[in-house]
Amino acid sequence: DNKSLIAFILVVLLGGSNSVAIRFSNLELAPFWGAFLRLMPAALIYWAILIFRKMDLPTFKDSAVIAINGFISTGVGFALLYWGLQTVPVSLATVVISTGPLFTLVLAVLHRLESFRIQSLIGGLIAFSGLAIAINAQPGGRELIPGIIALLIGALISAEGNIIFKIYSVNSNPVSINALSLFSAAVFLGIASFFTQETWNLPSTSAGWTALAYLIIFGSVLMFYLFVYVLTRWTASSASYSILLFPLVATVFAALLANETITLPFILGGVIVLLGVWVGAFYAKPKTGA
Repeated sequence: DNKSLIAFILVVLLGGSNSVAIRFSNLELAPFWGAFLRLMPAALIYWAILIFRKMDLPTFKDSAVIAINGFISTGVGFALLYWGLQTVPVSLATVVISTGPLFTLVLAVLHRLESFRIQSLIGGLIAFSGLAIAINAQPGGRELIPGIIALLIGALISAEGNIIFKIYSVNSNPVSINALSLFSAAVFLGIASFFTQETWNLPSTSAGWTALAYLIIFGSVLMFYLFVYVLTRWTASSASYSILLFPLVATVFAALLANETITLPFILGGVIVLLGVWVGAFYAKPKTGA
């Protein structure tokens, strides 16, 4: 439906620009601490909405699963994302992260949440080839390998988290899901920051404050609500295809704001990724799977 499609497009735009904002945040804040400062205020905003609108939480069992899943998948996923973006360029990082839908596709079938479709596999393979081209088009070296591995592991963990959210979103609403998951994720990040002895400070420049404010309001509160909204209406693998489009948005913003270079091979890889998204998620999509 049109509302879900609009929400999907907004998720792509917000998610793609988030990585650039994180790079600016990492310039002044330690990675785990910066992620904590982003997610804890966003979680408290969701709790305020939940209380003000007198909305009910899911059952105790569902609430516990959502909170634990947020602690593990969202918390660990964001820790790895922020840590990896300290060294990996934004354009390359979002390409690596966009392997998430491929993980989601496999995990959704393993969880018996979706049926295997050869069309999705073909679309995934096309997208993967585009990702390979895009990755090879970016300059880098051995110093990027740890960050790339961290981002890949984070994409896998986040994909499993999305599957769990999909299973327990049937009887829940986006506000309660995000209130529970983001708060528990922030707790994990706070613990990680404490045990790694990071410096706890606030941004000292207008650019740092702008990046943090954007990540809280637009990159967390709005984007997570929209993503859960799409996730409750589309299949898990279709919703996760938004991640495949992040590199295209991130590359444009990285070029404009972070002075990263856009190369022709990277653009070619992005076009192939888009083709894979269209084939795997939208072309002749069965109505029962929307």
